[in-house]
Amino acid sequence: MYKMTLNNVIAIEGLFSGYSFREKIDPNPNGSVGVLQMKDIQTDYSNFDYQSLDKVNEFQFKEKFFLNKGDIVFVSKGVNNYAIVIELVNFPIIASATFFIIRVNEKIIIPEYLAWYMNQKEAQNYFSEKKAGTYIPNLNKQDIMDLPLKVPPLKKQNAIAKTAMLLNKEIAILEKLKTNRKELIQTQLINLINND
Repeated sequence: MYKMTLNNVIAIEGLFSGYSFREKIDPNPNGSVGVLQMKDIQTDYSNFDYQSLDKVNEFQFKEKFFLNKGDIVFVSKGVNNYAIVIELVNFPIIASATFFIIRVNEKIIIPEYLAWYMNQKEAQNYFSEKKAGTYIPNLNKQDIMDLPLKVPPLKKQNAIAKTAMLLNKEIAILEKLKTNRKELIQTQLINLINND
């Protein structure tokens, strides 16, 4: 296992800010390009709803701004700085400037592992320190490049990433069960009142 900074890992093929719109995004239901914004991130920061993205007409976006399967989008602004791997892209999507896009060489590091690592307490503490004292919490490119990084062999990265994905699925199922149980009991209690 190596301990280095993201900057020293030749696995990073690209790290750049999302697209900066000059004006407020004007959604068009018939638009051809989806725009990933902070409001689209799920509350557990594990993913986002592709189908609910605002769409815009296609500007002259540079090719690099279009998200691909395996890209990592990293929330660079605000209090919560989380990394999410793009899993499926059925239509063109770009990320807003709230995000950094990270592209990796998967022969060295897999995106699911890197995103998982960036979301762990050690990395999150590092990001918090980098934001300390700033008026508007914000991370810059160098902050991300200087992240101390542990890079195990690919087989171990895969095992960690798969286990983390299964854990997230289990947590989501348990949360859904908890919500359903609460709604069921609340309904039963209301029925008790109404049946008197």
